[in-house]
Amino acid sequence: MTKISTLEESRLLELDEQFTKELEGMLPEVLHKFSIEKGKECSIHSLHGTIGSKNNTYVDSVHTQFSDPNDFKAKWIKGFIEYVGEKRYTPLRNLLKDSTFRKYTLTFLERNFYRNLLERTRSKPNENLWSIWFGSGKFFWGLIIAPVLKFDGWTNDISEIRRANFMYWTIGHVIATGLIDPENNELYTFSTLLDLLNFYKRILKRISNSLYEKQIFDLYVEYLKNAEDPFSEPFLIPELRYAGLEVEHEYRLDFTILNSHTMEMIGFEFSPHSTHMAVSKIKNKKQIEVNAELSKKWDKEMSKRNKYFSNYGIITLTFTDTNLINIENCFSIMKKYLSSRPEVGVNLNEQIESLDTLLDRDNL
Repeated sequence: MTKISTLEESRLLELDEQFTKELEGMLPEVLHKFSIEKGKECSIHSLHGTIGSKNNTYVDSVHTQFSDPNDFKAKWIKGFIEYVGEKRYTPLRNLLKDSTFRKYTLTFLERNFYRNLLERTRSKPNENLWSIWFGSGKFFWGLIIAPVLKFDGWTNDISEIRRANFMYWTIGHVIATGLIDPENNELYTFSTLLDLLNFYKRILKRISNSLYEKQIFDLYVEYLKNAEDPFSEPFLIPELRYAGLEVEHEYRLDFTILNSHTMEMIGFEFSPHSTHMAVSKIKNKKQIEVNAELSKKWDKEMSKRNKYFSNYGIITLTFTDTNLINIENCFSIMKKYLSSRPEVGVNLNEQIESLDTLLDRDNL
């Protein structure tokens, strides 16, 4: 799910009201039993805090993608069982034996799922990609999901990551958060899509020394101009830095697509023979020396690919001299990964039908 439509928002409000009425109907009995267990008169806030405050203990809601409310509840119960299995005390340990209290808890969790539908059902990225840095030399930028500046530098506000109302690493992400300017410790922000496109062509493109890459910059800008929903399009990342902020970093990928719709991660290398596999002063070297130098270059290239894959899950596609004869064909391949979308997503109406079935079964 990438966003919630107006129709879905209306249905979610109706659903929330339905759950709230059900909870209110059970509340007096549930609150009375909760107070007895606690040994004092308790408020509804205390009750809901006991049920809901352990979401990141029983289930890792920051990293976990849930397919539907039943999936969320099942994982919550599994985590609860593991938690109390270690002899930890919680009032819920005894209270969940009661059928009314159990139903109240499951209904509360279901309401919580739909109140946080986007956060619960969205794909969760590799933690190594919560903060990415790109650019060459000293001219680099950061893209962070929930940027916050602390005493030791830029990082993520973990509590805000799941609440982000944009798809990660998209044009909408860049406009919502801005880019980190690490030299000035400031956010470089964009008011409009046009502002970002101008930045992409007039700053990022000009830094590149490759004529092939400059053409890709132009083709990508045109792609965004013609996109039906440019804000949901993946941000085509130039020079993704393996070592992040380190100036003397190991590796960079010429371009990278992190598609949060499909969670496909792919890097693109523009590798004409003259820049990547050429051997200097070859006339003065023996064949064994040439082979050794070529082997070293090949080993470095493969090490680069393996590290990106092992740390970030990014695979690498290389355009060689033959491919680079037609740069538009190269971009057409890149465009397939930019425009890729899941064939089947989480459908709210289907989930509501499952919910109705569950509630009907509960009432039997």
